[in-house]
Amino acid sequence: MKKTASTPQTPDWAAIRPRYEDADQPLTEIADEAGVSWQSIAAHAKRNGWALRQPPKSPTRRAADLAGAALMPSKLASRLKRLIAREIDAIEGESTEDRPALERERDARRLSSLVRSLEKLNDIKAAKEKRDPRRADNRTGGGDGAMRAELARRLARIAAGGGPDGVSGEPEPGGDGVAS
Repeated sequence: MKKTASTPQTPDWAAIRPRYEDADQPLTEIADEAGVSWQSIAAHAKRNGWALRQPPKSPTRRAADLAGAALMPSKLASRLKRLIAREIDAIEGESTEDRPALERERDARRLSSLVRSLEKLNDIKAAKEKRDPRRADNRTGGGDGAMRAELARRLARIAAGGGPDGVSGEPEPGGDGVAS
C-alpha cells in the first residue's frame, strides 16, 4: 500500500520573524517549533531583509572592549614575562646534547624576540610615564629588576652548558643577540 505524501504546511513567518530577530532563542529551537529547518528560516530572512541575528554582548565584555584592558602595557608586560619564563623552563628541561644546533638556534631567536618585545614595551611605558608622571605605575617597581636578574642567571646557565656547537652566550656585535 502506498503512502500519500502530505502537503507541507506553510510556516507562520509573521510569528517566526520577531523570535528570529530577538536572537535570545537559538535558531534551531525556533525551527523545531515552527516545523521547518533552520536553513529555511535563514534563507527566508535573507530574502525578505530581516534584521541579522547578533547576540548581545555581555556588559563586562563591552566594558573591556571599550577600555582596551587587554592591551594595557602592564598586562602585556606580565604576559610576556610569563611566556619568557615558560620558554626558559622548557629549554632548561631539555637535554642540549640530544637537540640539533638548528633547534637550539630557533629557541635562542624566539627568546631574543620575546625579550626585545618586552624591552620595547618597557620603553613605551617609560615614555608614557615621562609625559605624565602622575600616571606612573609604581606597583612593579622592584619586580622588574628581580625578573631581569633571574633571566640573566638562567641565560648564563644555559649558555655555559651550550658546548662548542651550541648557541654561544655572547651577542653578535650589532646583531640581535643570537649567534649564527
